[in-house]
Amino acid sequence: MTANQGPLSGFRDMLASQMIPRHQMLNTIKGVYESYGFAPLKTPALERYATLSGKYGEEGDKLMYKFEDQGGREVALRYDLTVPLARVVAQYGSQLPNPYKRYAVGEVWRGERAQAGRYREFTQFDADTVGSKSPLADAEMIAMMADSMKALGGDALIRVNNRRILDALAEKAGLTDEKDVRTFMSSIDKVEKIGLGKALAEILKNFGQKATTIASEYLAVQGSTEQKLQSLARIFGDSEAVAEGVENLSEVFKILAAAGYSEEQLVFDQAIARGLDYYTGIIYETNLKGAESLGSVCSGGRYDNLVKALGGPDTPAVGTSVGVDRLFDGLQQIGQLKTARTNTQVLIANFDSADSSEYMRLATELRAAGIATEIYYDPAKLGKQIGFADKLGIPYVILLGSEERTKAVATIRSLDSGKQVEVPLAELAATLRKMSP
Repeated sequence: MTANQGPLSGFRDMLASQMIPRHQMLNTIKGVYESYGFAPLKTPALERYATLSGKYGEEGDKLMYKFEDQGGREVALRYDLTVPLARVVAQYGSQLPNPYKRYAVGEVWRGERAQAGRYREFTQFDADTVGSKSPLADAEMIAMMADSMKALGGDALIRVNNRRILDALAEKAGLTDEKDVRTFMSSIDKVEKIGLGKALAEILKNFGQKATTIASEYLAVQGSTEQKLQSLARIFGDSEAVAEGVENLSEVFKILAAAGYSEEQLVFDQAIARGLDYYTGIIYETNLKGAESLGSVCSGGRYDNLVKALGGPDTPAVGTSVGVDRLFDGLQQIGQLKTARTNTQVLIANFDSADSSEYMRLATELRAAGIATEIYYDPAKLGKQIGFADKLGIPYVILLGSEERTKAVATIRSLDSGKQVEVPLAELAATLRKMSP
């Protein structure tokens, strides 16, 4: 195959060794989400361009895959799963429960420059609560992220802020133009990546000394979450925006502390700004401990104006989005993903094509007992068949030759230990279930 026959740059094929642990990871997250009462939703990969445009800022519009379809309509591949959710709520609001709690997993597309760890097609896994302004809904989203990371075998640090506090910061810096505010917030958000000094240098260059002094004072606030919030309330005085942000975060942290979540799991971080334009309240990012260099693996926030912007009712919402590829890489990095090339637990060896009916009968019985079973299709030397199973990581091979059939038994060979045991056919499924990890 020549190079131009493979996937396009930024796109990729995924073989079983990636897909099996990936599905296990997604199913684990799904289990956590469903334990909180979230229900699944599927939306199309292709949306009207007008639905998506203007929702992600200038950069988002540039990165969107957009084109005309055969009917001459302007369409685009979805950029995320949040705007399609807002469209669904606007369109089907009367048919949905209120509040509406949904999760969705699917591919999204962004025309970014392809590089290591960044793809043009990737998977997101979202959960959103639509229809409630309660701090309890905000707190639940953060708890669900922490629980998901724990269920996957990882420890997470969730960093939390509120856009209302950032709104007050921009206002005190004298910034009113939307483009200027976005640039300013972008510099704040870069502190972790480029360092405080370089971030402040950017602000000085773009907005002058006053904005830099205010940003410096803001970013210098230290202490526990409670101490930081109290300090910001003093710095901003009678700012209504700060009062709203501090009140929300104080209540959210109080709820989470009562539920047993500590500051080792979640902290207030005033440098979290989030890039998307639609956030209106609480925002958060999640770092996987031991894989911090990858950045946030799960993030989101409150976006109370988006449904209305799409023609629906004035509906509050809060959500989170898992960066599936980044989380997958992070879990691999900390050794919490088991590699696998197959889900098969048992291979039935084939000694004689005349016995195909018996092999199929036995495989059907094992599958009905919940044991993933394959049959080696063609008769071959036992060494070749065991080599096939070993290469795929199938743990057990069933030997059912003429001698075994005469005695109504089967031989189970463990490829891990090399040992084998003879078991009555009537007890085969029960024995395999006990042996399986």
